[in-house]
Amino acid sequence: MLNLSDLNLPSSSGVYRFYNRQGALLYVGKSIHIAQRVQSHYRARHTDAKEARLVNQTAHIDWTLTAGEIGALLLENQQIKTLLPLYNRRQRKTRQLWTLSPIIEPGSERVQLVVQAVSTEQGEPKLYGLFSSKASASKHLRTMIQQFTLCERVLGIERGSGRCFGHQLGRCRGACCGEEPLAHHNHRLYRALASRQLKAWRWPGPIVLEEPDLKQPTRSDWHLVSNWAYLGTAPDIPELTHLEHQSRPDSFDLDAYFILQKALNTPGLTTYLWRNQQLAPLSATAL
Repeated sequence: MLNLSDLNLPSSSGVYRFYNRQGALLYVGKSIHIAQRVQSHYRARHTDAKEARLVNQTAHIDWTLTAGEIGALLLENQQIKTLLPLYNRRQRKTRQLWTLSPIIEPGSERVQLVVQAVSTEQGEPKLYGLFSSKASASKHLRTMIQQFTLCERVLGIERGSGRCFGHQLGRCRGACCGEEPLAHHNHRLYRALASRQLKAWRWPGPIVLEEPDLKQPTRSDWHLVSNWAYLGTAPDIPELTHLEHQSRPDSFDLDAYFILQKALNTPGLTTYLWRNQQLAPLSATAL
């Protein structure tokens, strides 16, 4: 077991990593006070079997300092999903998420609803709910149809023409057979979807979040984000240019989305538009 007294653990914010004797990555964690957090792992080994296994296997610890909590959260999430540490099984995979997508039929008022996988390549999707599986998304869709008396035939779920099966059972108001205007049906559909809608990407391109250092107020970390995808952190503005060409996650990262939502509401962080390799300040109303 590694002796902590042999290390000069920092009292700063950042991400720390535990390795075994063979150099395999065991665990990635984050804290606004790395030394205290690592020490808590060692104290917990007396009462927690998992912590005991982790600490007993640890032969080396290293860390990356961040300006503050947001940078630590973003880096921890990214490293868990790219480096795949053994003890972060629950968090380490980027989950394939599913959403409900309304599709307007060309030349018609009819709006169909489909369940589809979420991808960062969708540009600026309007995401109505995020679900861990296609089955759970479909289940929610069925519940929504019943709650708002929507027509499965209009939505494209039930095939055929004329009255849908739900209308025969009194569960549809007749949008399928002309008894209800499609405009009324669509209004009810979007009202049903509204409570599940995620915030759309509001900017014409990537943005940069400036996070002042908690220990050194004269320096900052610069987080580059595009369409809710975290592209990386730079120690200064010139380095942002290199991050812009980093590869993006293949699928929507819900954890990163929630971290970034928190960041945009964190006092002290400033948001800029990243355009032509330059920062353009955004007004508070743009957030």
